[in-house]
Amino acid sequence: MDIQRSLDTVKTYRWIIIAVFCLTVLGGFVFLRNLPKDYRSEAKLSTGLLDPSRQLAPDNASYTGPDIIIKLNQQFSTIMDIMRMPKNISLLSYKLIIHDLKDPKAAFKPWSPEINALSDLQRHHAIVMFEERLSRKQVLTPLDSGKIGLYQIVTSMGYDEKSLGKKLDINHEQNSDFISVAFTSHNTLLSVFVVNTLCSDFIVNYSLEQIGNKNTAINVLDSLLKSKEAIMNDRIRLLKDYRIQNGLLNLDKQSQIVYQQITDNENKKNQALIDKQAAQAALKSVNEKLSSRTSDKYLGAEIIEDNRAIITIKNKIQMAEDAYLRGGFKLSDKKIVDSLQAQLSSRLLRSNDQYVSDPLIAKQSLVQRRISLGVDIEKATAGIADIDRELSKLRTKFSGMVPFDAGVQNYERNADVATKEYLEILARYNQTTLDKNIGIRLQLVQEGIPTLPESSKKIIYLALSAIASLAICFCTIFLISLLDRSINNAAQLKTALGSKIIGELGAVKEDGENIREIWGEFHPGKKQEAYRAQLRAIRFELDKAMFGNGMKILGLIGSYRHSSQTNDVLNLCYAFSQMGKKVLLIGSEEYIEAVERTTISTMQTMENVLRGEEIAGSSPFAFVNNNLKCRSLFEMITRESLSKVFEMIRDNFDLTVIALETFTDDSENREWMSFIEIYAAIFTAGSTLNDKQREALSAFNIEEKFAGWIITEVKEH
Repeated sequence: MDIQRSLDTVKTYRWIIIAVFCLTVLGGFVFLRNLPKDYRSEAKLSTGLLDPSRQLAPDNASYTGPDIIIKLNQQFSTIMDIMRMPKNISLLSYKLIIHDLKDPKAAFKPWSPEINALSDLQRHHAIVMFEERLSRKQVLTPLDSGKIGLYQIVTSMGYDEKSLGKKLDINHEQNSDFISVAFTSHNTLLSVFVVNTLCSDFIVNYSLEQIGNKNTAINVLDSLLKSKEAIMNDRIRLLKDYRIQNGLLNLDKQSQIVYQQITDNENKKNQALIDKQAAQAALKSVNEKLSSRTSDKYLGAEIIEDNRAIITIKNKIQMAEDAYLRGGFKLSDKKIVDSLQAQLSSRLLRSNDQYVSDPLIAKQSLVQRRISLGVDIEKATAGIADIDRELSKLRTKFSGMVPFDAGVQNYERNADVATKEYLEILARYNQTTLDKNIGIRLQLVQEGIPTLPESSKKIIYLALSAIASLAICFCTIFLISLLDRSINNAAQLKTALGSKIIGELGAVKEDGENIREIWGEFHPGKKQEAYRAQLRAIRFELDKAMFGNGMKILGLIGSYRHSSQTNDVLNLCYAFSQMGKKVLLIGSEEYIEAVERTTISTMQTMENVLRGEEIAGSSPFAFVNNNLKCRSLFEMITRESLSKVFEMIRDNFDLTVIALETFTDDSENREWMSFIEIYAAIFTAGSTLNDKQREALSAFNIEEKFAGWIITEVKEH
């Protein structure tokens, strides 16, 4: 959206906006001057949900953190929703209409036409019906019409649910135990009556409903509790009878003791087996040592060899001594004897050092050890047999306890389930009974009282109406500007076509005095002065483009047939004549009437010029009618002759302005364009262009002869 266009549109319609604003404020003041005053009355209900002094056993113990806040908010919302229900509002509606019908002088509102149309008998009958419905606490609906039309009567007085709900405000004050009930009306007594009656009736009805619900729940729970108690007692009795019949004192502990005994005996048996195996291994080792004569040195297995060696050495000594004696005590024989004696001594010493104990004693110890181990093995074997017999007895006893244990568990499980169900129902029964006695007890802690009128909202209403009127005006204007596809100034035209803009011209009156008012000696108006300045700017741009390049023939083509374009062409010709140039205008019959108002001759025609007639000059410029009577230039004479004619025109005039047809007459313009040296296009402001027209006009940008666009009828802002 073009913001500038929208702002220009607002500026254009500014007086309309101001007028609408003033009329809105004035109308609002007229309508609001007799606006009745509003009276607001407020009552407060205490729920006790957040008052610890009124809670003996709060039911929020199972809630923590945000859960408590959520539960409390739900309870507050439930109370407020119940208060807004049609069944409670209907009771209020009945009391309001009964009050007004019974006491017309003290009525909160003047009787409506529907009530005035009733006879005294009908009004009395209506009162009876309303009181009957009030006692039955029936909800008022549109179906309650009948002959008198109860619903229509209540609605006509504004006492129906919808009308009261608009002015009734029920909310919970944050972090407070109170629920506020407020009502606003044009009568302070009506406001007081509504809030007090609604709160009082609601407290009574809500309390009765809560007690009734609790009583119903207690009766259901009491019946269920008795049945659960009977089931529990029956299952406990079955468990007791089963224990007595089977002599079971405490089966769990008994089975635990037997199982522990089995475990202990198994551990003893394992230890006995270990001891037996150890004794058998030791006995085997002792037997091996006793039966070996060569491998155990400590039993004397090597003493035989030593004795043999000693005996051998002694025999050798005996033989050596005999030889020493027989040989006459030779020194060599003596040495042999001494050597053998040394060997004998060494052997004896080694034998004494090696065998410090008696081998017979060690062997006797091994024999005694073998006897002892044999006894131990026999004892272990006898102990294992005793343990096996004890284990057999214990396992038999334990196996006999398994069926009884399964039966006891079954009875105990049934008894536990029945007990839990009974206790759960009992807890709910006690909680419900407690809630009934100390549950929510609504209290009217603050009654509604008559109050002063609320601050007047006339200023607010006036301000809102004024703002609304301005918003509507601006939205309408912006919508108009958004939908407006017209081109109104040079900037918009340049954006739309992407072409060069020579200048723009404002709107001036179109009459015979136009040129003289603009270019005359007397003082023109502001519009004429501005228009003349704009003409001079356009003249400068065209003069720079033409005469700097030796061009003398200028074509002007219009976007539409419009009288303002004719006036612009004439004033542009006059502007060039003011520079001392001799100007010729060639135009259609549309220009004749406007040219005649300037006292310029219109008798010269292009047909005569093509036949060789010379063009007579005139002040401020000459005019030639280009009407060829439905014939084209090339149909009149040849191209060579036309070239000579236009060459003659170039020689006789400093500037020749040819007013071409509109863009739609392209076939006629082509022949003229072949002799035009430069041309400009005139666009009338306020015109619209579709996409096809934009594309066609944008094609001018690629033509060398095209100088640019002149937009006319531009309105001042």
